[in-house]
Amino acid sequence: MRKFFFILCLIIFSFGYLRAQVATIITVKAGTRVIDYFPPEIRYRYRGFTDGQLILRNGRANSGLFNYNFLLGEMEFIRSGDTLAIIDKKSIRLVTVDRDTFFYDNGYIELMYNGGIKTGMKQIFRIREIVRKGGFGETNRNSALETYNLIALYGNFYVIVPNEDWIFEKWTDFFISPPGKGFFPFTMKNVIKYFPLNKDQIKNYLKSNKVDFASGNDLVKFSWYLDHL
Repeated sequence: MRKFFFILCLIIFSFGYLRAQVATIITVKAGTRVIDYFPPEIRYRYRGFTDGQLILRNGRANSGLFNYNFLLGEMEFIRSGDTLAIIDKKSIRLVTVDRDTFFYDNGYIELMYNGGIKTGMKQIFRIREIVRKGGFGETNRNSALETYNLIALYGNFYVIVPNEDWIFEKWTDFFISPPGKGFFPFTMKNVIKYFPLNKDQIKNYLKSNKVDFASGNDLVKFSWYLDHL
């Protein structure tokens, strides 16, 4: 019965996490506003603001309408008709939206697997490349975007009109939370680090099962295995 439940969960998970792996690339053309390329159906996790709860580390809970903004990496809520972001993030334990759970750990991590260990994913649009046009029509591409990180200030980002083409890509990063610890990037190195007593078993599993650490489905299955060592 337990095995059947696990398989059923994997089938349900597969729909959402397979979609998460599809690359979304958006080019904002020079002289146009960023917001014009990110309508709500692209910008937000849900079709509309949805019933949920903000649960603080002190145990207090606040109900409201929430939605996760992929462009800003913010959990937003509605108050008196205004769309706002949660400011005091250090006080957040988690946010539930519909049946989904988001933990806050240097960004919002959507829970994928919830057992003795937890596995989640963080999704956000990042500027992948800046494309400049030279004086003779040549194209110059710049992937060194550190100076552009400061422009993603809440609210102001939408109305920016860049002088170059900005190429955005939707990134999905996966994280694992061992029992009693925070979230860490879900990598082979971290798995061995936090499960040292099971090192040989883990290596044997990986030899028999090709685990793609960029696949949500593979990591959910791997998480179940780790949880039952």
